[in-house]
Amino acid sequence: MPDLRSRPAQLLLLVVLIAALGAVWAGRSRQAEHAERLRLEAAVGAVPLYLPAPRVDLLPRDGRPVPLESYRGRVVFVNFWATWCGPCRAEMPSLIALQGQLDPADIAFVSVAEDDSWPPLDSYLQRSPLPFDVYRDQPPRIENRFETTSYPTSFLIDREGQAIYRFNGARDWNAPEVKALLALEGVRAR
Repeated sequence: MPDLRSRPAQLLLLVVLIAALGAVWAGRSRQAEHAERLRLEAAVGAVPLYLPAPRVDLLPRDGRPVPLESYRGRVVFVNFWATWCGPCRAEMPSLIALQGQLDPADIAFVSVAEDDSWPPLDSYLQRSPLPFDVYRDQPPRIENRFETTSYPTSFLIDREGQAIYRFNGARDWNAPEVKALLALEGVRAR
């Protein structure tokens, strides 16, 4: 047994004590972050998934497929909606406002319209332009790969391509809890 009165033994004891306190603090910090995440998920109606996002190609107006994976490195917010869907149109202003408040280096917004053809979507976009990437779903339906059955439905995909949350139905995307949940994913405000 080392003599605790010696200088090296005292330093070793101090290092061990500091390491133990650091471990306790880190554990409590992780517990607090987890509890806060659970609170925010419940507040915004986020359904945790933590599954690989489907590998799909998105179809823009020009018809050249864009792989969803091309957004990797940023958090991706995917919104399935339709121009004929009242709740979809009702939530769009808050979604546009949210997008405008967040750093585009951290998050990309992807809009997948479920309209059967481009003309209704083009007409909508002329009246109400969207500040994010707009795609139209067509067979084989991307919505099926995401197991979407109603509109609007949104997903949050992390930087590595994991679908972490599903949001069923319309909501106010300007809620402070939404921004706080996105901040936990490293999305900064502008």
